[in-house]
Amino acid sequence: MKRKALGAVIAQAAQAGIGLLLQILVARLLGIDEYGRFAILYGVVIVATAVVTGLIGDSLVVLERSQRAIRAGLQAMLLITSAVLAAGAFLTAWLTGFSDALEAAIFAVALAAFAVEEIVRRLLIAHMSFVRTAATDISGFIVALAIILIVNATGTLSLGVFLAGIAAGQIVATVIGWLLVPRSDRHLVGLRGATIAPVWRYGMWRGLQQVLRPSLFTVLRLLVLAGAGLTAVGLLEAARTYTSPLILVIGGLSSFLFVRFADQHKAGTGGSVREADRVVGFLLIGTVLMSVVAVALVPWVSPLLFDVEVDPLAVVAWLAYGMSVAIVTPYGALGAVGGKQVAVFLIRLSDTVLAIIAVIVMLAWGAEPSTLPFALAVASMLGGLGLRWLVVADGRTERPPR
Repeated sequence: MKRKALGAVIAQAAQAGIGLLLQILVARLLGIDEYGRFAILYGVVIVATAVVTGLIGDSLVVLERSQRAIRAGLQAMLLITSAVLAAGAFLTAWLTGFSDALEAAIFAVALAAFAVEEIVRRLLIAHMSFVRTAATDISGFIVALAIILIVNATGTLSLGVFLAGIAAGQIVATVIGWLLVPRSDRHLVGLRGATIAPVWRYGMWRGLQQVLRPSLFTVLRLLVLAGAGLTAVGLLEAARTYTSPLILVIGGLSSFLFVRFADQHKAGTGGSVREADRVVGFLLIGTVLMSVVAVALVPWVSPLLFDVEVDPLAVVAWLAYGMSVAIVTPYGALGAVGGKQVAVFLIRLSDTVLAIIAVIVMLAWGAEPSTLPFALAVASMLGGLGLRWLVVADGRTERPPR
């Protein structure tokens, strides 16, 4: 089991590391201002992917996808969701003037490619095939990197071309990942007779919850953009990206815990609060150790990665947020697989709204953008405490009478 947990971290590391490298490439090749613009577009992609992950990805883990009607419902939901999200992304980017029509269209294709590839990843994760998941992501990144570097050598690299390279990489990763899915699960069914209702009933709340964190980041970027400008967005995003290895470890364990708790629930054993407590303790210790190293290396590593030195205070603030995520993740996974997905969502929604209000107040009082992640951290920690109370109370309710 420890090997599978390590594999989950490796898979998440591959995905997050690729995201980190892409952002570094933008900052180095296109400049910090274009990096700020890319951060906003990429943030929208992450939000859309989170919707698909919760709505369809978590549903295929928890529901019986071996049933033809359920499988057809999952497929139909993926087609509908990816098409709607891509169309919305195109219209928003174009009509707001943030991108021209061509760049907006490329952005929409990239978003749809991310959505479909994510579901292939979730199929692999459902089988705990984490090494294959990492191989899928890496193969797509190699294709994207090749396109980006070739075009950059011609001196014609733009953000639109960068997005096109990413889209191509995601399409290749989707094909390779599908071929790596175990044969028993590597098949499509006709959409006739699709049962969408169970997918929607469970996945809607998971999708809403999954979108909260990336949406929070997107709102934060937009608030900083309005209050301090595009360069401030780029610098704050650079600090967040610098601390992303911490979040990727937590995210990898989150994927592992969700599948583990779901399998235990199907088997009738259920996950335990004590197990979640142990995971939280492990994550907090690891967070502290990684934070010390990260802060010490800021003066040397950040200029190498982003061509600018990020604010150490912003790094500490994002590390504090990472610590809060360590508190939230295990309890959220345990509650969701136990049928408490609505309550989990409401708690997470509450701490997200609290974080946004705190950020607005801080900006109104003239706070530096580098301090804003502290507000996110405090709100998230409160949410984690609420989630723990939820799963403890649920465990007491389900305890058989003596």
